[in-house]
This record gives sequence, structure tokens and C-alpha cells, in this order.
Amino acid sequence: MSPRAPERTAEFLERLRAALTRLGCADGPGRFAVAFSGGVDSSVLLAAMAQLYPAAKLRALHVDHGLHADSRTWAEQAAAFARGLGVDYACRRVEVRAERGESLEAVAREQRYRALASMIEPGDAVLTAHQADDQLETLLQRLFRGSGVRGLRGVLEVADFPPGVLLRPLLTFT
Repeated sequence: MSPRAPERTAEFLERLRAALTRLGCADGPGRFAVAFSGGVDSSVLLAAMAQLYPAAKLRALHVDHGLHADSRTWAEQAAAFARGLGVDYACRRVEVRAERGESLEAVAREQRYRALASMIEPGDAVLTAHQADDQLETLLQRLFRGSGVRGLRGVLEVADFPPGVLLRPLLTFT
């Protein structure tokens, strides 16, 4: 471990708490539900939230798209990681079928958000680990597609997400 690791961790946690404050959720909504793929970004977000909030205020929500032969293994690994943090874990498997002319990625994203919404309660905040690099990628993709002004605003930090709210507190992090 680097000698600066504890200092960087504390700085990261402070920036995350500041982002949640800016988004109006520092004291927490009903619960925070981290959209948890099990990848690096969502693992960092879940671990950080577990340091900032008691486990009773957190849930890890995993969506298994079933698009990869190892998707069940990934879901099991995500469950073990969440358990290791003492965080409640829920997984929903979805069936992703793209019709001719549809983007498989877009259909999977739509199914993922629908599944996440079905796993939360009123007042919960779903947190995704989208960060600055994702924001840039989204903007470039939309620019190349010829999106209008609305599409070029990028990924929103806060969005209505019935029955709760969707937060992306890491959008200013690289």
C-alpha cells in the first residue's frame, strides 16, 4: 500500500460526501441503493458508501443481464463482496432481447434501469458509479450521432427515478 493511500482514501470520502451534500442527500434518503455491477467503479462506490453510512442505510443492487456465460459467477462474486462489507444485496436477472435494428446495449440499459427501479422503495436513492470518463464518452457518442442540444447535456447528476431518485455522485471524479 502506498504511504499516501490513507490520505487519498480520506480525500476521496470527503469529496464523495461533498458531492452527496451538493446533490441534497448527505443525510441520506430512505436508503442508498448502489447499482452494483461488481466492476471497479461500482465496487469503489459501494465500499466508500459503506465507510460513510451504516449498513442499514445501504443496499447493493445487481442486475444480471445473462449476456455472458460467466454472468451468474459475476453475480455471486458481487454478492460476496457486498456481504464482506456487511451490505444487503439483491440481484435481479433480466432477459435482454434486441429486435432487429435495436442496439443490444441500449436494450440492456433500459432493462437494467427498469430492474433497479423495481428493487427500490419510495424515498430510496439509486447511486450509479458513472464518473468523468463515462461523461466524456457519452458526450462524444452523442456528438457523433448528431444528438441535439438536449443530448449534448451529457449524463445528469440527479434524475427522477420513480419511486425514488437516481444520483450519479462521481461524475466530477476521474
